[in-house]
Amino acid sequence: MDTPGYFTTAYPGVTPLTRGWKLIIALAAAVGLGTWAGLAFLWSMLFLAQPGTLDVLQRAPTEQDVLAGDYSDLEQEVWLEDVRYLGEYNNSNYFVAPDRLDNTGFCLITERVLADGGWNASCGQLIDGRDALTSLSDAEGRLVVLVPDQFDHRPLEADGWLTVHTNLLVEVNDASRSRTGSEGPDAKSVSLG
Repeated sequence: MDTPGYFTTAYPGVTPLTRGWKLIIALAAAVGLGTWAGLAFLWSMLFLAQPGTLDVLQRAPTEQDVLAGDYSDLEQEVWLEDVRYLGEYNNSNYFVAPDRLDNTGFCLITERVLADGGWNASCGQLIDGRDALTSLSDAEGRLVVLVPDQFDHRPLEADGWLTVHTNLLVEVNDASRSRTGSEGPDAKSVSLG
């Protein structure tokens, strides 16, 4: 003896869902939620800024961190007491320092190894750990890029760039010899001594 259920009494002629249909609906909901979660993850990886750091600025200063030339023109732009040495490549020394005017900004400084007073600096903001901060041309005309610790070096290294330091890449192919001045979309050239 069958007792009438809700569907048979409230909606005559409507049969309740079978177990198979209930399973199909549950799977469709799960796939829909999974697709939404996957798209949300993809969106966050592509469009949300990833935090970036320059851990080299956290280490204690050494004698190597001292700039050799006259940097009085740079004092208003850069915290000179917080300069850190990044490395040397082929007649150029490279340094990084925090920007005085922007607490998310950092400056790349390059000087000739011979310390004849020639230097160049460029500053940029650290917005995303996947993007370069700033770039400039060194004394030899090579393009030099300051990058955060989280930056992926592999694409640039595959194109002929040299990693001098975790935060510094130098373009070593022949095309870099013709460049001069500051480069990069968000770079501001500070001074050329």
